[in-house]
Amino acid sequence: MALYQHRFQGTCASGDSFGFAWWSDSTSNLSTAQDGAVAWAAALWAGAVAGSGWEDQITSGVVLNRVATSLINMADGKQTAIAETTVSQPGVAIGDALPADVALVVSLRTDLANRSGRGRFYLPQPAALTLTTDGKYDSALATTLCDSLEAAWQGYTTVGSPVVYSRTMRAIQPVVSFDVGDLFDSQRRRENGLSETRVSRQMP
Repeated sequence: MALYQHRFQGTCASGDSFGFAWWSDSTSNLSTAQDGAVAWAAALWAGAVAGSGWEDQITSGVVLNRVATSLINMADGKQTAIAETTVSQPGVAIGDALPADVALVVSLRTDLANRSGRGRFYLPQPAALTLTTDGKYDSALATTLCDSLEAAWQGYTTVGSPVVYSRTMRAIQPVVSFDVGDLFDSQRRRENGLSETRVSRQMP
């Protein structure tokens, strides 16, 4: 079996970058694993049915533009080979994007009941239309997103199985479920390239 890390990178609406990743245990070769990762991203963006994908929850300024798969030596966590593909998958949601540091978390669960048995990754900034009146993530859209994730991973099953890899234990655990909550998280590094414009006044 081979341990792969699939990484997905792109551009935020403000011009800064985003990235997220998940792990896979697979008998496939690197090229096949990379093709599976590219197909997974395309399926997530497109959605389980037309008009229900992640592309429908992000604006056109948020673009996935690179998918990379690394072959990892499980014993030491080091990369031994890599495959990369340039893609162009922009959002199609109408309206404004939320700030670049706003992220939606996908949590990965295994049967191991401690920190080493849990994983997560942070999807890029959603559109403002995903907000409820109290500033949470719309629960109906969370259901839609889970449907899209499920469809994307169903398509990946011929390639490998999603796992959580512990860098401290140097071991993997199969992912048995995943979930999306209705609270947003923050990824401040996604605003590292932004300069802040301030408006000031003299104190009267």
